[in-house]
Amino acid sequence: MNKEVVVIPAEQVAKKTESRDKKLRVAAYCRVSTDEERQLGSFENQIEYFTRLISENKKYELVKVYNDEGISGTSTRNRKGFNEMILDCEAGKIDFVITKSISRFARNTQDSLNYTRRLKDMGIGIYFEKEGINTLESSGELLLTLFSCFAQEESRSISENTAWGIRSKFQQGTPHLNVEILLGYDKDNDGNLIINVEQAAAVRRIYTMFLEGYPLNRIAKKLNEEGVAGVHGEAKWCGNTISRMLQNEKYKGAMLMQKTFTVNYLTKQHIRNTGQLAQYYIENDHPAIIPPVEWEAVQEEIIRRKEFREKHGIRGISGCGGSPFYSRLFCRRCGARMQRIFHKGVSHPYWQCLNCSVKVEDEVLRSAFCDAFNRIVINREMYLERWGELLNSGTPLQRVRAKQMTEITNEGTIPFEVPELTQAVLKEAWLEENGVITFMFYCED
Repeated sequence: MNKEVVVIPAEQVAKKTESRDKKLRVAAYCRVSTDEERQLGSFENQIEYFTRLISENKKYELVKVYNDEGISGTSTRNRKGFNEMILDCEAGKIDFVITKSISRFARNTQDSLNYTRRLKDMGIGIYFEKEGINTLESSGELLLTLFSCFAQEESRSISENTAWGIRSKFQQGTPHLNVEILLGYDKDNDGNLIINVEQAAAVRRIYTMFLEGYPLNRIAKKLNEEGVAGVHGEAKWCGNTISRMLQNEKYKGAMLMQKTFTVNYLTKQHIRNTGQLAQYYIENDHPAIIPPVEWEAVQEEIIRRKEFREKHGIRGISGCGGSPFYSRLFCRRCGARMQRIFHKGVSHPYWQCLNCSVKVEDEVLRSAFCDAFNRIVINREMYLERWGELLNSGTPLQRVRAKQMTEITNEGTIPFEVPELTQAVLKEAWLEENGVITFMFYCED
């Protein structure tokens, strides 16, 4: 059998592309990695330059100058302009891309090759002006690989030098701090922390409410309801934010440096420093918003609440309808927590054990609390000596509690239960099997 070869002329394939518009639809990509004034000037110049370059070329049709301002080039994850350009390429809106250099396009070798290959597969070339590389040319990928490796190595070197510079400043006691995410402080012209009076009021209130017994979520809820501005000027509080603020040593005038560090210069992944690197702690670094004794009392209270939850098997203390007895009232028969029941069809709210049938009316509970607290007030002289000792030589939390009990009991007996007072003085309560309720107050022992 004789083989017969039929030649298909190349012009038959080429005719498929001849119908396309003669002008290339060209886009440009610009990026600067910091917000410094010098970089921003370069950024504006890049945009102006490529707009003019493409618009003045009769063979080109300008699609758009895509850009990212103040964004690192080691990853494409947060580069909105870059990702928008890739999507437009995939949508068939772009034929060719021009950018200043490989380092402006990406400092990550893998990203450079990945995206240039993706676009090349779609017939879209990229021209890197500084290096003179066109990815559609035969030597393009080889040169791109080499220059991308150089760009990535440059990025690694910059990252290491930056980290070294920051750590050197730490050793000299100079912090690397962004006050835009630190409520309560601003910086003066010399870079020193100064108190922002309006914001500091919110910080003090959070610490006070916590020591008055408020759960984290209820503090956040109250601040949101009252429209108290947070660090970004909006009332968007949550329990985690409150928790971080309560443990931030900066509010007592101290500074712990190098709490976290970057483990990968490409992904910018940060992890908590648990001993991998040296840390630097400075006392009296700047004006305190919270007195050190009060700050230490808060740390003790955080630990106390954690141990209390573990002891009683409580996942969290979020509050129930604002009742201060929530997660503080327990059943003596089985040791379980008691839940407040109040729903449609129930004439009066009551508390019932989560494990057994033991229950008590809410009105009875509140009345019993009044009787117990008033006994403390009536016998106040018996406790004053003990509270005085704690005020002078107790732990920071004991001092705060002793002061609270001294001041609150000095106001006299109460005719009915007040949630704010109960929250501040009650440690826990137990419903005994005989129906009697035992209350335990702070600094009562």
